[in-house]
Amino acid sequence: MITTYAVSFSTVDCTEHDRVTLIDLVTDWQVEQFPFDSDEDSRPGLSMRTRLATGDPVFRVTITDAPPGASHVLTTTITIALLEGVLTFDTRTVSSARTTKVAPHKPPLVPGHIVTLIRNVLQAVPTFDAERQIRDHVDVIDDELKGQEIGYFVEAESRNLPVVVEVKAFNTSQPPMLAQGLGPLVGLVHMAHITTPDALAAYTQVVGLPLVGPGCVIVHWAGRTEPTIVRTSELSSTSLKNEAFALAMRIMETAARSLAAHRIPPPPRADDNDIIETIAKDDSISARGNEDSVAHIENLEAMINDLEGALATADRTISEQREMLEKRVELVDKLVLRNLSLEAFAGTNPEIAAISTMAEALEFARTKFEFLVLHERAIESGMQLQGPDPMAILQDLSRLNGVARRWSAGEISGTSIKIACTEAGLNYAPAISETARRKYEEDYLIEWRGKLVRAEPHIKRGKKAHLVRIHIYFDQETQQVVVAYIGRHLRDKGSST
Repeated sequence: MITTYAVSFSTVDCTEHDRVTLIDLVTDWQVEQFPFDSDEDSRPGLSMRTRLATGDPVFRVTITDAPPGASHVLTTTITIALLEGVLTFDTRTVSSARTTKVAPHKPPLVPGHIVTLIRNVLQAVPTFDAERQIRDHVDVIDDELKGQEIGYFVEAESRNLPVVVEVKAFNTSQPPMLAQGLGPLVGLVHMAHITTPDALAAYTQVVGLPLVGPGCVIVHWAGRTEPTIVRTSELSSTSLKNEAFALAMRIMETAARSLAAHRIPPPPRADDNDIIETIAKDDSISARGNEDSVAHIENLEAMINDLEGALATADRTISEQREMLEKRVELVDKLVLRNLSLEAFAGTNPEIAAISTMAEALEFARTKFEFLVLHERAIESGMQLQGPDPMAILQDLSRLNGVARRWSAGEISGTSIKIACTEAGLNYAPAISETARRKYEEDYLIEWRGKLVRAEPHIKRGKKAHLVRIHIYFDQETQQVVVAYIGRHLRDKGSST
């Protein structure tokens, strides 16, 4: 796993209001760029995990993306934490190889939407580096005083970010190489553009670089490190663009390799009070032990991200294969129909008329799928369903019947139902969104064995006019699988009423 992009800020004297402001920015960005449905936390090749809980000072969203045909999986993690008045914002992208071929790999450029997010964060919560605000702005240095100021800032020992100083090529029309704007370097550097000889003389006197002149770009790295100097006056227009790109990439690569991830506490647990009391009573627990625990949790997070990447790649492959099958809908339907006929009527009547209505499909499922229980609400909602192919729904019920057989026999448990459904070719979601559970719970309730139960697990099929949801309830006591609802998408956080 290689970190390809990292930006990190820590701002002091912040409040819960500042933390919520950044969480809202990140949430809006996620909804716009990765619009997951309320009942899903993954799509083929793409998955998302979110850490957000009441009383937890840490917010984190992790998005894993396995682009089609790509040799690497990209995992982007954004963390917001408010600890002892210090507000931390950290975003980083990690690339994980998913190939056995030895070949050069060029990481993709940071997407523009992440750069925009960084810009919005800096505007929402002002952040300072060595008492100088980090901004999406090029400081114009046009007099002696400003020249001295930028020189002394370069010398500041507490500075964490590089300072990029570009000296204008006086008396020429040569455009700036980097000082036109920060672009993808937002949040990674301070940018200054010296535009007059007086400002240049004051700057060079302070930093001790007498040989730096017009048409130079100087990168002052943080710490006692030799600066990188590029003399743009010696470059052609084409070479100037290539050099600008190479220098920007070097700054981003240096940041990715230098910025350590912030240590954050583990998520709170229901028994945290007991844990705190136990630690308070045990004086042998040392700070070193706590650090080891945090490091262990970070290693587990890295392992989870790697597994998420592998799963995203597998989901992408499964989705592509499913699309290939769906292109042969007629052939698949005929084969499924024949299979259902042989299974249901083996030895008695191998012929069955084609199913063309939901009424026929529901009756077939009710009488022939012995491991499924069709609730009266499922039959009622299914009868009202218009549009999707009844055979497609019957196909899903047939596959679900196979999963139900394994579950009733104890071959699979609640944690492995999703894997079994995926193996059977079903698009399975184990739960609904918190908004749907809180605001529209009645949509998901059915009466079963004398009590109300919530049918959250569901099978997803189709989109738009062909969208269908099959909601299920797993009875842990009787090992029965109850089909609770067959129909359109029930109300959730995207519903207006």
